Amino acid sequence: MATGACGINCDVCQLSLLGQCTSCGPGRSDLAARKSAAQKRSFGHPCAILECARLNHIDYCPRDCPSFPCDNFSESAYPYGDGFLNMQRRRRSQGPPAVDPSGRPIVVSDALWETLRQRDMDQVANFTLMDIDPDSGHLRFQFFNREIRVDIDDRCLEEKRARGWETVTVPLLELALLDYLSRVECLYPVGREMVGIEDLADARYFSGRNRLKKASLLARYGDNPNGFAAAGKYLCGRPEKMGDAAFRLNPFPRVPLYYLLWLGNGEFPPRVSILLDRSIERALSSPAIWSLVTLCTYYLLKAPGD
Repeated sequence: MATGACGINCDVCQLSLLGQCTSCGPGRSDLAARKSAAQKRSFGHPCAILECARLNHIDYCPRDCPSFPCDNFSESAYPYGDGFLNMQRRRRSQGPPAVDPSGRPIVVSDALWETLRQRDMDQVANFTLMDIDPDSGHLRFQFFNREIRVDIDDRCLEEKRARGWETVTVPLLELALLDYLSRVECLYPVGREMVGIEDLADARYFSGRNRLKKASLLARYGDNPNGFAAAGKYLCGRPEKMGDAAFRLNPFPRVPLYYLLWLGNGEFPPRVSILLDRSIERALSSPAIWSLVTLCTYYLLKAPGD
């Protein structure tokens, strides 16, 4: 476990054992404030990395900061070298995971594209409250803070960017979206009942290796309800009056997901709950639900907190 904002684990350093140096602590901690003050007294200025973390209310730069690795790291020989920083940049730009619960690469079946191609797009748009793009005739919808278009002819997803529509490869999104658009049969009622994964008819699917992963959300936001709420807001979520912090995300216009944070106390640890609308089990298969929730959790972890 890192003990400094930069990600260094000072507990395994001999300087710490010898009492010659101490950890800076997480950026939001009292230890960080004391370390910063000590650095100012000794050197005339604090560590740029530590001070940036403190000012931006970030505990650990590699985990919590969407700008990592920034100039504070690359313009200094301390604490990481170019090889490590280049690896971080490369892997952080790769996008969401493209594997199923077993770790196998996700392969989107051509049959899903063919099923969708044979459907009445106006009817699908009415059932899902998605739009029909006037230029292409393809389905278009708001995916958090991005605009996505479903190109049935070229069998790909496109995102609207400054230079126009560009192809994007996000297998988790493609699988969940095509499953949804191929299955939806009517304007399902939404907002009548919220349920947990354990309440679904196919709840057994979400056990073992298919269990929804929430530990990373707890590590990032377990003691930071403001950061949790800010992440939801960044993804265009709507605040909800549940738990200590909660919001509703709509990855698809009529498919809501609810994320709740409960802070810990002396008796209970913090926990995160993920609730679904009852209609989701009619609209998506269990693998598609897993893919969609996994994708939403990924973007929450990537979102800037506070």
